[in-house]
Amino acid sequence: MRADWRLIAVALAVGAFVIAAVLIWNRSRIWKRIRTIETQLSKMQNEITAVLQVQAALITRLNVNSKVETDPGSGAVEIGGNVAGQTMSPAAAPAQHESAKSAKLPE
Repeated sequence: MRADWRLIAVALAVGAFVIAAVLIWNRSRIWKRIRTIETQLSKMQNEITAVLQVQAALITRLNVNSKVETDPGSGAVEIGGNVAGQTMSPAAAPAQHESAKSAKLPE
């Protein structure tokens, strides 16, 4: 009967060792993956920073070199002779116009 208890104790010890080894191995794999991902993210962050710096320089150069002309009659904004976009009329103008109509109505 004592041999059975010893066998059970050895089996439990071996099982605990195997479980601990598997957990440690998985943890080391996870840490390795995390370090790889952090390295890749750091490289990507550096590339994005470089692109943003180039973009800021290009925008600054574009703003210095561009000449903006507005034509109030057509409502278009022209940059160097090309129509860039349509401007919207102010929201306050129609509201004032409607209030003026309502003020003129007879009671």
